Amino acid sequence: MKKIYGMTLIELMVTLAVAIVVLGVGIPAFMNMVSATKVSGYSNDLLSALRLARSEATDGTPVMVCASNADQTGCDAANWPQGWLVYTDEGNDSGVYKAGEDEILYVWRAMEGAPVFNGATPNTIRYLPSGATDVGAQIQFAFKYDDCIGQQARQFTISPLGRSSIDHVACF
Repeated sequence: MKKIYGMTLIELMVTLAVAIVVLGVGIPAFMNMVSATKVSGYSNDLLSALRLARSEATDGTPVMVCASNADQTGCDAANWPQGWLVYTDEGNDSGVYKAGEDEILYVWRAMEGAPVFNGATPNTIRYLPSGATDVGAQIQFAFKYDDCIGQQARQFTISPLGRSSIDHVACF
């Protein structure tokens, strides 16, 4: 008797059913992980900018963090999704970037997608040579993406002394 190799129709259907269940569970979890990673990346970049500015300010010159304009050569009010930059405030203009006078220390890229900021997002954050902010009060704002679920939103807190931190918060 000749042996026949292959799969029966029932074996094929069981294999397809298992594959469909695995994909049905795996794809949403993967998309959730991608979304969380994107939010974490941008929030860590902004936290790095804040900490760089505070560190550079202790060299004696005030340093600013601001939302950058589209070509990333200056500030654009509170348009943080376009990216941000850190620059020295040589003329002590308190938030007015002047090309040629102020030095851009670092530029961060625009955010992908459509992030939504919540709270009183500052136009600029100014660090004094002491490391403190010039506001004299706590600064707090948050951001999320449209596909936010659970605790994927991030809230930034900057103390009057200039210390910055990030917290995971519920989507708003």
